[in-house]
Amino acid sequence: MADDIREYKIVIGSKAFFDNHVRLLDDYLSQEYTSYLVESFSELVRLSDERKQRGRPFDDDDKAEFLVVKNDHYHGIVETAHDRLGALIEELTTDDAIIYVHNPPTTLKAYLDGLYSRSKIKLTYEHERYDVKREPDKFSDNMTQIGESIFGQNEAIAEISKSMWYMTTVNRKKPYVIMLYGGSSLGKSELVREISKKFFDGKFVEKHLSMFKNETYSYYFFGDKPNRKSLGFDLLERESNLVFLDELDKCPEFFYSAFYTLFDNTVFSDATYELDISGLLIVLTSNYKNEKEMKERLGLPIFYRIDKFIHFNDFNEKTIFDITMNEIEVHVRECEGRFTAEQVYQAVCPKIQTSGENARTIKNKVQETIEDMLFKEVERG
Repeated sequence: MADDIREYKIVIGSKAFFDNHVRLLDDYLSQEYTSYLVESFSELVRLSDERKQRGRPFDDDDKAEFLVVKNDHYHGIVETAHDRLGALIEELTTDDAIIYVHNPPTTLKAYLDGLYSRSKIKLTYEHERYDVKREPDKFSDNMTQIGESIFGQNEAIAEISKSMWYMTTVNRKKPYVIMLYGGSSLGKSELVREISKKFFDGKFVEKHLSMFKNETYSYYFFGDKPNRKSLGFDLLERESNLVFLDELDKCPEFFYSAFYTLFDNTVFSDATYELDISGLLIVLTSNYKNEKEMKERLGLPIFYRIDKFIHFNDFNEKTIFDITMNEIEVHVRECEGRFTAEQVYQAVCPKIQTSGENARTIKNKVQETIEDMLFKEVERG
């Protein structure tokens, strides 16, 4: 190569975004060289460790001219090695190597920035760009289709429509946080998924906060272990600016301090990563009954960091009927003509109440009824 200096290309974004840049490297090399080898950082670390165990040096012939350092490679090395990731890359590469680095931890990024400021390396950054789909001519149709897929929540659809028009019209930098609240299985999660399809190409980060039961999960929110995945790691490799945090009411309150930074700033930092979260749309769900309960349970610091609250109503008699018939139609198609919708409705009707039902209870009762009807064929057989 022409210059006896390493060239680092830092790529910030999703795995697909990084892989595309690696493909561009491969295309370039195939035109410039008759033979070349793009090597993996994790594989070279493994080879180097094997050599050390055998008392053999990792010599110049073993070093990579073209190296790919993927974001999950950081998890394959011991925690103590993270402070010297930059030096480790240098040990494994030639002096004029081209090195692609995906979502580097803060320590590695600072190390490379320092080298670049002293003209010791070449360094470029490529950032994935995120935005909500801004298609005003399609907005009304999109929201109508979303409303048709969510039963019995016209008021909630009207409010989320206002929020999505706002998000697709302004150039907001600070994250926008929406809380969808109400009873279980009323359509909150379904609404987030429909929003993702219409405005974010079906891509979003989804975390079920009920899974984080106690302080042993603090590493995920605060990134205290550099060789483990964390919230910062997952947000760095997101494919869109939609983040869905399900069941905030079931998340232990000692994790709330991580949300203060996430909800309130354009930069999110944990112990390992720092990243730009400008324009993030964060949708929370909970089973709280009202805003008063939220204030008491969440506390004012979290409550007042939420921009908008959208209530989901309990199902009325008409909505329960509509969901029941929709579920029946799905099963009738599955049964390929064994039963009519009317037959299934007559069988399931006594089991379903005119109030107090939700999508999950209706689905379970229709499923149970279909199984009973099918099994009767065996008993008669």
